Amino acid sequence: MAYDLEEQESLSEIKAWWEKWGTLILTIVTVACLAAAGMRGWQWYQMKQSADAGSLYSLMIQANNNKDQPRVQNIALKLQEDYDGTAFAGMGALLAAYTAEQHNKAGEAIKDLQWVIDSKDYPELQTVAAVRLAGIYIDQGSYEQALNLLNSIKNPDAEKALVEDRKGDAYIAMGNKEKAKECWTEALRACTTTNPLAKIIEIKLQAL
Repeated sequence: MAYDLEEQESLSEIKAWWEKWGTLILTIVTVACLAAAGMRGWQWYQMKQSADAGSLYSLMIQANNNKDQPRVQNIALKLQEDYDGTAFAGMGALLAAYTAEQHNKAGEAIKDLQWVIDSKDYPELQTVAAVRLAGIYIDQGSYEQALNLLNSIKNPDAEKALVEDRKGDAYIAMGNKEKAKECWTEALRACTTTNPLAKIIEIKLQAL
């Protein structure tokens, strides 16, 4: 097919422009396509991780109901190792700690609770884990360790009643009734009217 002079000049300009910018444009398009594919792939991966972790957590609940503590602990470790970052790993660690306590295996419970505390993925569970861990320390007679842990909790306002109540437990175990009363009084102030913990704290204060 023959081109006239004007068309040939236009084709030459297009060819020159493409030689200058073509590689860059193709690179940009390729990167954009890969980014889109990567995002879809990452979303699919996260959904699969969450689904798999949920299945394991269901098995953990069954094992807990069957009082099969070793299986509960094994599943918890699997969640921590392979599904770290999913909500089920954090919840699984708390459940494993509870089951371990029920079977008088404080060492395993401490490891599970400390894992939640040390993780950056579960800020909403860390205060509960710390309060429960402090309770184990109190049972072991490690009162100062319990208080240090409770005092190290950052931004405890949302769970202030829990934290102050457990501090009171530590102080009463140490024989310091005044400090225990201060903590329990503060915990009671922080309780909402519907919080079942309020009644328990009132009983503790009356016992003093």
